[in-house]
Amino acid sequence: MSKLTKPLAWMRDRLPVRFGYDAVDDTSKRRRTPRVTVMSEDQQLTQSKRKSLIATTRDVRRNYAIAAWMIRKHLDYVSTFSFQARTEDEAFNRRLEELMEWRARRQNFDVALRHGRRRFIRLAEACRTIDGDFFVLELSSGKVQGIEGDRIRTPTLGGLPEGVDADKLTHGVQLAPGGAARAYCLCDRAKYGSGFQFKRMVPARHLVQHGYFDRLDQVRGISPLAAAVNTLQDTYENFDYALAKAKVTQLFALAFYRNAMEAVGDVTSATDAVGAEDKSAYSVEFAKGPAVLDLDPGDRAEFLESRHPSSEFRQFSDAMIAVALKSLDIPFSFFDESFTNYSGSRQALLLYEQSAQTKQEDNRELLDALTAWWIKLWVLDGVLQLPAGWTIDAVKWEWIHKGIPWIDPLKEVKADAEAINAALTSRQRVLKRQGLDFWEVADELQAEAERLRDLPSIAVSEPTAKEIIEGVRDGNN
Repeated sequence: MSKLTKPLAWMRDRLPVRFGYDAVDDTSKRRRTPRVTVMSEDQQLTQSKRKSLIATTRDVRRNYAIAAWMIRKHLDYVSTFSFQARTEDEAFNRRLEELMEWRARRQNFDVALRHGRRRFIRLAEACRTIDGDFFVLELSSGKVQGIEGDRIRTPTLGGLPEGVDADKLTHGVQLAPGGAARAYCLCDRAKYGSGFQFKRMVPARHLVQHGYFDRLDQVRGISPLAAAVNTLQDTYENFDYALAKAKVTQLFALAFYRNAMEAVGDVTSATDAVGAEDKSAYSVEFAKGPAVLDLDPGDRAEFLESRHPSSEFRQFSDAMIAVALKSLDIPFSFFDESFTNYSGSRQALLLYEQSAQTKQEDNRELLDALTAWWIKLWVLDGVLQLPAGWTIDAVKWEWIHKGIPWIDPLKEVKADAEAINAALTSRQRVLKRQGLDFWEVADELQAEAERLRDLPSIAVSEPTAKEIIEGVRDGNN
């Protein structure tokens, strides 16, 4: 055997032989044992565990400023929309937009008279982000009722009607043979205690579910914050501990080092009966202002400095916060604006916009479902007249996202203009990114041009320096 192959053979005889995936065959015990149980997400997160997750996530959001901020920032990017009718009949478009604006008012939108459409959609996204899902109940009046996710469940206090088997409910959802929701079990929170009392079964056709889903057979949504709850709790507690330790270190401000046998005395330097100063004791009260220490030879005084929290603590905390932000795909540069330069911020924003698009589409689907329902009600009630030959399916509309402002307007406007001139994009696409409607902007520009064209032209000449001086003198006189 050659010198080159002999060590390889020696290693081969002593290393374990592995075939397949190392993730399921970890013989070294360097990590946790590979999982062997495969089940649905609804079985993984049982009803009691779902309740615990919701309560914990709500508590973290309630008390931790960073968690509350990251949720608000997420809502800013995915939950604000404006309505635009998209039919060929301008008069019909105006009428439909008027009705949508009327419906958006809280007295016409929310059965509880608390929230208008814009705030309701923002709260709906917040609830599904924290709880996993949220439900919108469509009422015959055209108003809606928001139902938080924990109220759809199999009741713990009983009371189900005949024909409804609690064992066949999946987290309060009654399923059809194909897996579609047939009805939802709506419960009320117990007035005292932590139980839930059955209220009624709601047919699925009257309830719109708005949730986060990761698997095809998942019945109930699960919060994307589930992967970050522990990290958020740990950083929150670490901040409290670090602050408490910093407070303790401030209690010991000054230390005396003495060569003499006497101990440090009272607050002020002692003075004997004849007025001679006794320097056998040192004491300083910094509250009275600057102090000069006149120490005996060999004695010294030093301020105690803990250097706490350390820079390493902050670096580690920033790393943990960055990990938690990834649960909502938020870049760390949003949290710390000085973290990167313009190019880095721009790249982070572009990547975040890609992640935010799918969440925006979920909110559009919710708004589209409500819009189609409202149009049917208005047509049936005679409030909205369809043009001759039209059906409800011919009505087109669009929910335009608020958009994101330019980071560097001069650079980005120039780049957009060059892309339009090179036929690489359209004005409609550019304005849609800003949350604007091209046709609305075009109408405004046309109206402005017509208004300016009707104004009489006035020739104004520049005054000379002599005329300006004479005018000032006349005013003074």
